[in-house]
This record gives sequence, C-alpha cells and structure tokens, in this order.
Amino acid sequence: MRLNNKTIRNYLFFSSVIFILTIPVFYVVVRRVLLNAVDHSLKIQLQEIRSNLNEIHSQQELSAWSRLDKDIALSPTDRPAKDRLYSVNHFSPKHREQEPFREIAGNITVEGQLYQLIIRSSLIENEDLLGSILSVQIGMLIILTGGMLWINQRVSKRLWQPFYVALRNMQTFELNKHTDLSFKTSTTDEFNELNKAIQNLFSRSSELYLQQKEFTENASHEMQTPLAIFQSKLELLMQTTPISEEQANLINTLDETNRRIIKLNKSLLLLTKIENNQYQTIEKIEIVPLCQRLIQQFLVHAESKRLIIHQRFEESFTLPVNSTLIEILLGNLLSNAIRYNRENGEIVISTAKNSLTIENTGAFSPLHPERIFDRFHKQTGSAGSEDSTGLGLAIVKNICTLYGYKISYSFDNGWHFFRVYFPSRILTESKNTLAAQ
Repeated sequence: MRLNNKTIRNYLFFSSVIFILTIPVFYVVVRRVLLNAVDHSLKIQLQEIRSNLNEIHSQQELSAWSRLDKDIALSPTDRPAKDRLYSVNHFSPKHREQEPFREIAGNITVEGQLYQLIIRSSLIENEDLLGSILSVQIGMLIILTGGMLWINQRVSKRLWQPFYVALRNMQTFELNKHTDLSFKTSTTDEFNELNKAIQNLFSRSSELYLQQKEFTENASHEMQTPLAIFQSKLELLMQTTPISEEQANLINTLDETNRRIIKLNKSLLLLTKIENNQYQTIEKIEIVPLCQRLIQQFLVHAESKRLIIHQRFEESFTLPVNSTLIEILLGNLLSNAIRYNRENGEIVISTAKNSLTIENTGAFSPLHPERIFDRFHKQTGSAGSEDSTGLGLAIVKNICTLYGYKISYSFDNGWHFFRVYFPSRILTESKNTLAAQ
C-alpha cells in the first residue's frame, strides 16, 4: 500500500471513531438541553398558575378555565404530593399514533379543595428540532472530514512529489548507462537531504563501476600479449627433441591450462564490450538461416558425441541486431546444448511466433534457474563442465538484456529448455522495414 493511502486510511479510521463516539454523545446532550428547556417552561407555567389562583372565585370558574386549555388537566385529589416531571406518550387522534409529551404534576388549592394539576407540553417539535440539528451536525462532520481528506490528498501529492521523483530515479538508474537524472527541489529539508544522498550514492557507484570496468578491460587487453607469447613458446617447446613422456605430459597440461586462460580472457573482454555497448552496428539478421549455418559449424562436435539435431522452424523472422552478438548468443546456447548433452542424445532447435527454443537431453536433474545465468556458475559434477569458463550463459544473458530479449530455462522429464522471447514490437518493426524495402 502506498504511503499516502496509508495516511488517508488513518484519517478515515480516526474520522470513523469520531463519528461513532461523538454523534450519540451529541444526541444525548442536545436532547437533555431541550428537555431542560421544556421542564423549565413547565415549572414557570405551574408557578404562574399558582400565583394567579386568587383571581378564581369558585369551582365553576376553575372548571371552565381548565377546559379552555387542552394542555391542562385538573382533577380533585385528597393526597398532597410534591411537584414532579416525567415523560409520557399519549395517543393523537389527529396523527393516529402515540406522541411523546413532557408533563409536570402538582397540587393547587381552590376554596379549600385540593386539586391535582397536570400541565403537558408536546415533544414532537423538540424531536423534529433535534433531528434537524443532528442532521446538520452529521452533514458538517461529513463535509469537514471529506474536505480534510481532499486537502490532505492534494497537499500530500504535492508534498511527496520530490520523494516519488527520487524513487523513480532509483528504480530507473542503471550503472551501465550514463543518464543524467534530475531531482525535484523541495521546501522540505529532509527531501533535499535525501536527494543529495542519492546523488552522491549514484555518483560514487558510477565511479566504482567505471573503475572496475576499466580495470577488467585493461587487464584483459594486457593479458592477451603475454598469453599469446606463452602459448607460442609452449608450441615451440613441444617441437623440441628429445623430450620425455613426463615432460610431454607437463607441457600438455600447461597448454590446456593456458588455452582455458585465453578463452576466459576473451570471454571477460567480450562481457566488458557488451556492457560498454561497443557493438552498436545494427543489421537485419534472419534467424532461421543463421541457425542452420551454426548447426553446420557445430555438426562435427555433435557427431563426435553421436547427437541428433532436429530442426523445427515453424516461423521465420528477422531481427535488427548486431550480427556478432546474435551469433554469439545462439552459438553459446547451441554449444551449451552439445557440451552438456549425453552420448546418443538429442537436440531440438525450433522457432515460434516470437521465440526461439533450444532443447536438449542431458542431466536427469534440473539446473538452478536462479543461478544458471550467473558468472562463473557451473553445475557441479555435470559432464562437459571440466573445461568450461562458466561465462557462456552469462554472456547470453547480457546480450538479451542489451536488446530487451527475455530468456528462460525450464526442465521437463530429462529435457532442458532454453527459450529466448523476442519483443513483438521489434519483430513488427523489422517486418515493416523489410516490406518497405
């Protein structure tokens, strides 16, 4: 969940709690205030009636007076009682339902006769007023909460904009690509400090990467000459006579080791050139003819292990790519399928709508999908790994990354599958270009 959404969620939770707690409390308080006002009014009416009793001279006048006001009930009694306030419901013939009333009951004396006087006041208007006040209060709370959330949303987006810009820069930053990333200045000191720290981190990482890349490239170049000289001296040493069998074995071991070092040096140099994007020449390469040509080149090696190569080219397409790199990509996959295959095994090379698959028999257990494309990773104990540099599939991965291809590995019932997916956009652009020509 995004940070801003978490903040809004907290606001909503707090607002909901406020609604749940304050609305009932507000209802009770306002209702109590209105009841107190009604009670005060009833007490005043009772006090005024008692103060004006001297104007009534007979019981007939009292009865006539009580019948004039429907909110007053008068009845004789022989038991004196204290004044009391209470709520009661009475049936309303007009509305045909029970309606709430507030009543006060007290005693009065007229010409020596004790009467119980009841004064009532309808609470319908008070209830309607209370509902109106409550509705206005709820509406104000909703508007206030909605306004706060809307303002928070707008302000948060603007306030956190430098953070999201810095986050996008971190997500898109690549060491092997020299791109100038711009950061958004902010009035918040913490964001400015964060931008400065990220810029320093990017700058330092780029410097270390360039130093490491330069060291690898220089080391590979500098090693080529002494390795070539060493190899030529070994070849001359092989031609000298006399030479013992022990000496011949030592020279042969040195020759194999030196050839592996030369191969490793070339692979490291190739990786450096790929990362430096030094293969910028782009050509239109037809995949199927290239695969057929590579199969012919590796045919002798495959026949030495009595391997059968099947070709299943259902689709033919053209890729805009550097010819050297695409040959290295497919050549490494085909060489890998031959090297790690078993005697009398099989290899299947096939194409589909936007993919190329090389599948081969081999080890009866799957490789490590999460490490198979790492540099210097070798499958322990697998046949063919003795003279491997462990860089072949790493080079394949780098080439795919360079051109936006996607490569995957899978295993099924003794078969190892390497599938390269080509983006449909690249294939479409390629076909359109060829059609125009």
